[in-house]
Amino acid sequence: MKKTIIGFSLAGLLLAGGYATTSFAADTEAYAEKGELSWKFKSRGFGHHGRGGTNDSESILQRAGELGIQTEGKDAETLIGEIREAEILKEAKELGIKTDGKDTEDLMEEVMLAKLKKEAAELGIKTEGKDAEALHEEIGTAKLKEEANELGVTTENKDLETLKKEIQTASLNKQAKELGISADGKDLQTLKQEIFTASVKKEAEKLGISIEGKDIREAAQEVFSVKVKKEAKELGISIDGKFIQQIAQEVREKKVANLAKDLGISTKDKSTADLLAEIEEKDSAKLQDVLGETFMGIKGFGKKEMKGNHGHGKDSSMEQRASKEDPADISTDSGSM
Repeated sequence: MKKTIIGFSLAGLLLAGGYATTSFAADTEAYAEKGELSWKFKSRGFGHHGRGGTNDSESILQRAGELGIQTEGKDAETLIGEIREAEILKEAKELGIKTDGKDTEDLMEEVMLAKLKKEAAELGIKTEGKDAEALHEEIGTAKLKEEANELGVTTENKDLETLKKEIQTASLNKQAKELGISADGKDLQTLKQEIFTASVKKEAEKLGISIEGKDIREAAQEVFSVKVKKEAKELGISIDGKFIQQIAQEVREKKVANLAKDLGISTKDKSTADLLAEIEEKDSAKLQDVLGETFMGIKGFGKKEMKGNHGHGKDSSMEQRASKEDPADISTDSGSM
């Protein structure tokens, strides 16, 4: 029987629809075969799909200390494994899941299922007798329909693929209109290119950056770097010796912590993921205002990039995680700009 692959990050599993900002998360894939789920760790380091996380040794040691893990005589790989296990154990206990005699893999499945059931219930989806794969699909479909309604796209008698395409078209048309771009007679790829170019130019102008004669991807990298460093300075974050993605991560985390304090939420002994979940529940509008959407369509900056991936959820349906061929993708393998 052919395997069905459901893409999750561990942070996404632990939050099940919350924000995947836990820096110390192992990527996993869920395989559904003959009705059974199995899990496989991937050695990609911290962060969502190995990007945007703080996988430097200082952060590893800091998180290990927070979790009460002894670090002496252990290399980074060993500590990452122990941190993963401790994170899963902590989440399981918080959910009231019994942990005695269970290995990490079993606990991870239980945590995932518990989180999915909670999110499904919040969306009015019945959970009785349904496994993780079924719940994941129903949650994704429900969120897709929510997004369609927000954009004025009708959902009646449409399959998911048709709905995804119509949502993407409506979203791009909306962005184009906001930027004063005509969408008439243009295919989606052309429209995406024009939106990206206009967004980069608009942001460059705000920052006082001249991009005349520059390739748009190079210009986007420069704008992204300047914006992140500017915000880091305003927040009192040192940029010395850090890659731009690490700085961006610290900027996001500081913004989240500051917002939590403003809302009267205690930050003691809580990860950024924990804080995001509490803020989202208490005042999602303010969270949106602080983090915003993706920065000029550039991956790795903004609220949506901090979310877990739910297959049919907003991120995948809108194809906002651009491919390497996408003009809006300015990410680099090294994590630097």
